[in-house]
Amino acid sequence: MLLALALIHCKPQPKEDAEATPELQANEFVPAPFPKLDIPGFNFPEDSTTINNWIANNDMNNIHLHGWGIWAGLTSMSNDSIGDQVLRVFETWATPSDIINATNEKEKNELFALENVQRGRAKLEMPNQFEHAAMLKGGTEQPDTQIAVSVAYSPAAAGFALTNKIFRYTTLAGYMQEGKTEIPGFPNDAITIKPTFKVITQSALQSNNGLYAMAAWPGPNAQSQGFPEEDWNTCIYVDVKNQGQGNGSVDKNCQGPAPATTYDISDFVHFQLSQEDANYFNQEFGLDQAHQAQAGDYAILVAMHVATRETTRWTWQSFWWAPNPDNPPAPSSAAIAAMRPKALDAAASHYAMTVAYSMVNPVQPEYGGQSVGSVVYGFNPYLEAGFGNSVFARKAVVVSNGKPIQNDVGVRSNCMSCHILANFTQQPPNNQDFTYSGDQYISLDDPFFTGKLKVDFAWSITGNVDTTGMAAFMSKIQ
Repeated sequence: MLLALALIHCKPQPKEDAEATPELQANEFVPAPFPKLDIPGFNFPEDSTTINNWIANNDMNNIHLHGWGIWAGLTSMSNDSIGDQVLRVFETWATPSDIINATNEKEKNELFALENVQRGRAKLEMPNQFEHAAMLKGGTEQPDTQIAVSVAYSPAAAGFALTNKIFRYTTLAGYMQEGKTEIPGFPNDAITIKPTFKVITQSALQSNNGLYAMAAWPGPNAQSQGFPEEDWNTCIYVDVKNQGQGNGSVDKNCQGPAPATTYDISDFVHFQLSQEDANYFNQEFGLDQAHQAQAGDYAILVAMHVATRETTRWTWQSFWWAPNPDNPPAPSSAAIAAMRPKALDAAASHYAMTVAYSMVNPVQPEYGGQSVGSVVYGFNPYLEAGFGNSVFARKAVVVSNGKPIQNDVGVRSNCMSCHILANFTQQPPNNQDFTYSGDQYISLDDPFFTGKLKVDFAWSITGNVDTTGMAAFMSKIQ
């Protein structure tokens, strides 16, 4: 759930011509492995003992460098493209749907491989956890606060899921029938991601200037309630013609664009929709004809959760687009931004990062610890900031300096504290226990897991259970 050297974007960047409308055709590409990077001090996968020593010693410099190295690898350019659009590494990775399709096909043909799945870009879908409001409150502009997400697995993670049929209800229920309490652990080079986009439809462009208005994260509020985009009251504007002059400034009252608050489409990691992409998006969000996306519209990356299985409890880092990436607001910081490596290109360097490599500090053991110490907040503004206390069914408290701190809203959450609860039960998939938690320590043998199967911190498994063969399986055990 999450959430750092070279200040690449502080130098003027050459303007890019807006891309042409992409070819409307089916595309196939092979998932790209995480690349080898020339970043001093960065290795992937890193030895778990090394990372755990960083955590134990509160060595945030190495932790931040590691998170940025992962980001550099994800946003590196691959050798594949769609039309004339070169794909970044993360864009080539398989989705749960791809893996499920491959699992079903492999049963028909043992030689079938994930690379044989006919696939295009990951489809942009409505988030499962919440619905965003359509408009920002107040101001003369109406920034788009709708987001669309996808989930993807690195080749190592996808290969594990395919080999073990890990999305199958029958596989998971079978583990429970055998008396197991958790699935096999993913390999240490597994990465799971949750890219989050905004789609710039023609109807979303301001009629008087052709700009796209977007809510920009101002930093967490002090209230004990959700802080969704429509309450931020801070805007930036995107020029799809690449004629912006944004300099890190924001429109604090969302009254209208100025040169300093207008940014280029090339300041974002982005792509142009094919007709297939647009059709799926329109259907998923139920858009009427006047507001529908079309081929050639832009999707801009505004956020991404990233988890790696380099440690038992995974590493957690989250990224979001920032107007001033050199000095982003909490839960990031100028110190985190200062660790960005030269390997990041101009667009990728325009993002802020937060990390959550432990639930509390000092770190507690995997089993039998206590929820005491300093809080560790690691959330993504575009994904969790809007969560109110009704989202967190489990009471979350950290005792810090003898004082209990209640963490029951999104801006007080921690990716690790939430994802540790990911589970499967033998109830039908739509009755799974989707219990979320704010920041607190949770043991791997917590009573919550009684009668449940732990799914190695992967809510993406719980949310994508494949029911193939479920009826027959249920009939045999009843």
